[in-house]
Amino acid sequence: MVRENQTFLLSHKHIHLRWLEAHVGYFGNECADQLAKEAITKGDPFFPPKPLSYLKSEIRLAALSIWQDNWDNGETGRSTHDIVPGISNKTVEWYREELMFVTRHEPFPSSYLHPFNLRTHDNCSCGEEGDSMHYATKCRFTLS
Repeated sequence: MVRENQTFLLSHKHIHLRWLEAHVGYFGNECADQLAKEAITKGDPFFPPKPLSYLKSEIRLAALSIWQDNWDNGETGRSTHDIVPGISNKTVEWYREELMFVTRHEPFPSSYLHPFNLRTHDNCSCGEEGDSMHYATKCRFTLS
């Protein structure tokens, strides 16, 4: 479109483009503004599309919204959801031990050995469920 306009202007030397201050009453400029506003409201197919950066931003926001909805309504990872309820596409620097704690993939004997049938139950020595939250916040043997 720009090349077509350049070619047209080069072949019609009597047409001159000049800068005009906007919204000060120049009839032609006011008409152009009015036509642009009408094109936006009517969805004129010749009106330039939104910039790629805007479309990327809208797609990113929509994807994050879907991801958050899936995270909020999912069936897995509920213990992690309790600690990290909001999703983000920003990198987070977590240590291995912190990830293991949050995702409950910790190497505590009771909870680690039970899924492999190397232990008959996943309870702590105190009798409660032996997961990382229990050891970190409730167990009388590790509370201190």
